[in-house]
Amino acid sequence: MRMVILGASTPLGGALVTACAGGGDQAVALVRAPQHVDRLRALGAEPVLIGPDESPRTVRAALTGALRRAEALVLAAGTGGSAGRDPAALFAAAGERAGVRRYLMVSNWYGAEDRPWSAEEKADYLAAKKAAEDDLRARALDWTIVRTGRLTDGPAGGGVRLRTAPDGVAPAGAIGRADVAAAVLALLRRSATFGLALELTSGEEPLEEAVRNAFGPADV
Repeated sequence: MRMVILGASTPLGGALVTACAGGGDQAVALVRAPQHVDRLRALGAEPVLIGPDESPRTVRAALTGALRRAEALVLAAGTGGSAGRDPAALFAAAGERAGVRRYLMVSNWYGAEDRPWSAEEKADYLAAKKAAEDDLRARALDWTIVRTGRLTDGPAGGGVRLRTAPDGVAPAGAIGRADVAAAVLALLRRSATFGLALELTSGEEPLEEAVRNAFGPADV
């Protein structure tokens, strides 16, 4: 599967690029900073540089080119931004224009935990997460939202807990980025996840078994 990843330069994005290379998928990595290009290419990605100061018209043209021949979009970045510049919304809109219907958003509600932010800033962060999810729900895409527990650098292969996400509640617990990446690749291939918000944390069930039991065999 050829997928375009927004947030490929993040630790989670790097884990996803690595998982793609290991499983025979092609990752197209959208990159804002030039220093990430060589590292992501070495991991097996096809980097596309879109600078943070580009005009909306230039960003739109670059996204259109990057999405050519894509089969899926994956958001592994943060959300939020000034009006008309929210990366999650821009990415989803680009998918609609390009006719790339499959879209998976990784929604990590713990991104503010280790930052020296005030309570108000953390509240704004969570509000941006919810707004990005709500924006995606309203779009004509085959979307899936995966809310994760607190992200760690644990090795792949741990057990997971996968369930429908309770509305407005942050997942309790943690999960390794490598396991999230493996889950993303598995869930992208299940049409039964279209239109669902899921919660993914560490648990007792092997990942492939959890996905298969909940959503059946791969069919996308």
